[in-house]
Amino acid sequence: MSFTSEELINDLVQTRNHFLKHLRGITAEQTEWKPYPECMSVKEILAHLVCDDRSALDGLRSGMEPDYDAHREQERDFGKLVELLHQSHAELIGYLKERYGTSELDEKVLIWGQERKLGAALAFLTSEDYYHAGQVAFIRMATNPEWDYYCEIFG
Repeated sequence: MSFTSEELINDLVQTRNHFLKHLRGITAEQTEWKPYPECMSVKEILAHLVCDDRSALDGLRSGMEPDYDAHREQERDFGKLVELLHQSHAELIGYLKERYGTSELDEKVLIWGQERKLGAALAFLTSEDYYHAGQVAFIRMATNPEWDYYCEIFG
């Protein structure tokens, strides 16, 4: 059986769930902490991922580079950001399943202003969740050396 777009779209759900595991039990202080001023806090990472989801969806729908400023999230309440992240991702996944669920992986799409094959674009989206999960894990371990990453994330 061939590798399908549906499998990669389902992987996007799994990678977001992996990211969200990193937020379980996080403290209010940890959501604000930055290792360096240039780095993003956890709240800023959440707002960034909301913007990523919205921008990806916009580009996929329009076939044009999205207006990133129009999709930037200004909310900084942690709970509301998590809700917005669930919403933005559900909208992206819903569109991907509807529009590309049975598409060939070599179909060309525009994502974040770059034309890619669908399979590469979907893999590119998964990398965002893993990259930012690493940032959150670093913040959690730097602010609480007792946090057991492997137990908490992989159970």
